[in-house]
Amino acid sequence: MVYVIAQFILLLVIAWPLASLNISMVGLLFILLSVIIALSALMTNRPGNFNVRPHPKQTGTLIVHGPYKFIRHPMYCSLFFGGLGVLFCQFSYWKLGAWLLLIIVLALKARFEEKALCAHYVGYRAYQKSNKAFIPWIW
Repeated sequence: MVYVIAQFILLLVIAWPLASLNISMVGLLFILLSVIIALSALMTNRPGNFNVRPHPKQTGTLIVHGPYKFIRHPMYCSLFFGGLGVLFCQFSYWKLGAWLLLIIVLALKARFEEKALCAHYVGYRAYQKSNKAFIPWIW
């Protein structure tokens, strides 16, 4: 639960205040990429399978298609890119620090979540070995 609270606080720090966004084509492209990844992940999950907390649902199924075919945590990836896009539109050192902390929090949250996923799904270890966590072929 600590990871979820930290994640949302850091997202608020990065995004606040949205009213003062400066238009940046690079920033908008990162935000668009973020939205596409997030929507793709949400559409791939069946209703009731998605969980904000890093615990698999008892009735959930392991999803390995759609964006999950390329990375294990597309929703976290979308937050990385969305935060980066906001930074390009509204840079400050506070927001940069919050974005870097967000990456650390999400990496720790993913690590915690993956222990639970390995215990819950028989095939998760093999899936882990064949896919990167956040960025295809890199990380």
